[in-house]
Amino acid sequence: MSLIPWVVFAVIDRAAPSPQWAAASAAVAALVIAWPSLVARSPLSLDLLAIGLFVVMAVAAFLAGPHGRQIIADYGRTMATGALALFVLLTLPFAPFTTQYARRVVPRELWGTERFRRTNVVFSAVWGVAFAFMTVCHLIAAGDPGDRRLSTVCNWLLPIAAVIAVLRFMDRYRQRQTAEPGAPHRPD
Repeated sequence: MSLIPWVVFAVIDRAAPSPQWAAASAAVAALVIAWPSLVARSPLSLDLLAIGLFVVMAVAAFLAGPHGRQIIADYGRTMATGALALFVLLTLPFAPFTTQYARRVVPRELWGTERFRRTNVVFSAVWGVAFAFMTVCHLIAAGDPGDRRLSTVCNWLLPIAAVIAVLRFMDRYRQRQTAEPGAPHRPD
């Protein structure tokens, strides 16, 4: 759910190239998604990033003149995905972002295990690399915003393929983990 604001931004930006409304819509989506955890006073770090990032992008786009809005329109996906990649990779050594999600499905007694920590480091690192790859793809597409084929490949096909590759990797990794001798048959 926490990645939905990035999807909202991309879809609205593509449908009507108005970066201020795309960013504002993504900020609203992030707030709606985060609301239950905010009320419970246990917000997810990725949700907080999404709210902050898209509010800043929306304000910048609303305040910028036509030239500034054009830069955000051309490079907004690069900025948004780049911020996501940086966040995931920079927090990896001390707080892998997947840990917060894993704790929702993994029994508490396993949270302190090396296997739990290692799995979340691996999963967060793979997501970080995928987000970095997507950032490069978006940057390539931004280099020629009028090229529809390039935009389709770099803004949609390659990022979707990266997400599918990460999900498949995670599934295979989990299967290998549960196949290890003595491994509990619980998800990491």
